[in-house]
Amino acid sequence: MASWYGGDDGFEGKPTASGEIYDSSKLTAAHRELPLGTVLDVTAAETGLTVRVRVNDRGPFVKGRIIDLSREAARQIGIYAAGTGRVRLVLVERGLEPTPAPDTIPWVVQVGSFADRSRAERQADRARAAGRTVFLEPYQGLTRVKIGPYPTRSEAEGVLRSLESAGFEGIVVPHAGR
Repeated sequence: MASWYGGDDGFEGKPTASGEIYDSSKLTAAHRELPLGTVLDVTAAETGLTVRVRVNDRGPFVKGRIIDLSREAARQIGIYAAGTGRVRLVLVERGLEPTPAPDTIPWVVQVGSFADRSRAERQADRARAAGRTVFLEPYQGLTRVKIGPYPTRSEAEGVLRSLESAGFEGIVVPHAGR
């Protein structure tokens, strides 16, 4: 399942995970794991239409969704009006993998990034109710919801697996406050 973002949701004009400013009229996408800069062909199952996008952001953080498209990409394949749609992804060009951070630094699990701080606080409350240590991190106009820190990446990945079984979606990242 794909969804789209941009417009009135607060992400327009804000920095993406790649550092570029988000413009929903460009053919870009958010993916949780593929390296930034990866190019994908996204085909809508219902319409058969395909659009080529470049991954420049992280997300989506909604269970069952694999990719968040820009508004324009969603429009081009016919899922804009519905908001979501079944898609097929084809790798065109893999982005460059970042240099892995050493496992001697602390790691956190990020379970959301919100333009609306009250939505971030609700997500943090959900994670706290699941027994996790949560903190909110401001990032260029957004609020990130993070759990941890953990001494190793493998420990943080184990926590992420546990969170996923409880209905969360997230990514493991180095702890910026180290």
